[in-house]
Amino acid sequence: MSNSEPASQIAHTSLPRVLGLFDATALVVGSIIGSGIFLKVGKVDQALMAWGFLPIIGVWIFVGLVTLCGSLALAELAAMYPQAGGPYLYLREAYGRLPAFLWGWTEFWVVRTGSLGALACASVIYLDEFLRPARDAAPPLGHTGQFIMALTIVVGLTAINIISTRWGAAVQNVATVVKVGFLALLIVLPFVMGKMNTDHLSPLWVASPEQTVSAVDVVPNSSEALPQRSFLAAMGLALIAVFWPYDGWINIAPVAEEIHEPQHNVPKALAIGIAVVVLVYVGANMSYHLVLSMPEVAKSSTLASDIFRVLFGEWGSKFAALGVCCSTFGAANSNLIAGPRIYFAASRDGLVPNFIQQVHPRFHTPANSILIQGIWTSILIIAFYTFSPTPKDVFDLITDAVICAGLIFYSLAVGAVYVLRLRKPEAERPYKTWGYPFTPGLLIATYVIALVGTLIEQWDKLIWVLALIVAGVVYYVFASSRHSRFTRVE
Repeated sequence: MSNSEPASQIAHTSLPRVLGLFDATALVVGSIIGSGIFLKVGKVDQALMAWGFLPIIGVWIFVGLVTLCGSLALAELAAMYPQAGGPYLYLREAYGRLPAFLWGWTEFWVVRTGSLGALACASVIYLDEFLRPARDAAPPLGHTGQFIMALTIVVGLTAINIISTRWGAAVQNVATVVKVGFLALLIVLPFVMGKMNTDHLSPLWVASPEQTVSAVDVVPNSSEALPQRSFLAAMGLALIAVFWPYDGWINIAPVAEEIHEPQHNVPKALAIGIAVVVLVYVGANMSYHLVLSMPEVAKSSTLASDIFRVLFGEWGSKFAALGVCCSTFGAANSNLIAGPRIYFAASRDGLVPNFIQQVHPRFHTPANSILIQGIWTSILIIAFYTFSPTPKDVFDLITDAVICAGLIFYSLAVGAVYVLRLRKPEAERPYKTWGYPFTPGLLIATYVIALVGTLIEQWDKLIWVLALIVAGVVYYVFASSRHSRFTRVE
């Protein structure tokens, strides 16, 4: 951009720094803690309870450490490139424009909008649970009511974030405080009220488990035995389940341009945020398993409500449903904040229409980018509720697709630390990855193993994610050639 370019033009494509350390930390915690700690715990127990409690709690700790390793690498990259776009910029600088564009492409079509849609669905599921007059009563909202509420959540949050980044951050801050406070109650109350049963943690470890639990004891409406799996296969399934609860750790990077002193505040926010999440997740799992047995945890579809029902009866389950609803609502908002900044950066590179990078002249937000994300997410929600009568099934399918695409590009983004250390050794690095080169390598190795396992287990369901990436390559070739011709004509 030349020095003679008008100030109005500069402001038109720049985002003001309006977020502090607390906002950034709240974004990290709020992005990660959403639906997974309530909706994916049973999947882990189904996979690993034959081997005892230690593998179950171990996989939550391990994925937390892996996530921390990834965030350490992300902090170095964010400090180097504190502009909007985050991983889009890191991929572009490390590997070129095509991988960067494919990140933005999958973010828009699957990862970000899919996450936002799934979290809106999860919010409505628990809102319906809160409004249900009795445990065995029919859901009061019904299929149509759930659809309308999920759509309302996306439209409402889209409007708030278009009008003001500060408003969006305020919603995030409140939701994060509420969800962490609710989880603190979930962790502490069983101890305070003496509702713990340490027998539920037994056995701690079983070296050679036999199939002693049938699916009818674990999975409702099933009469088949649980499949026999090796420990490695079971651990692979558990890893996939736990990746979703930890997903979102990368969301702070796209917002770096709007954070005060990002070279210092982004690394701090990541370190503090990930530490909080790991402690909360381990504490919540201890609480779940001290109140309910492993088979009870494995078959529960409303785990937090079941815990509070044991503690306080039916009114306690209502309180828990409302707490989970706030948690998933906040996670939806954090995804809505992060995604548009990626499309914003891709537009700066001329790979998507120019109007996407325009900053609203009054609100000073990437309004067009936020708007198109909201529109596509709304279309996805319409499709979800049109083709599936059960939002929970849709939630599981979409989250698996999000993780499949995320494993590919998160690995590449973290791997950019190695590439840029070699290609740009002289570049300024206000923060350097602790434990380099081992910490980034741990995340990449874990993600690659998990990706292979995911594709083997769910190839028929996830092939469309790979097909979408291939379609992105085709679009990139077309868009690049068109942009080059346009530039030459100018």
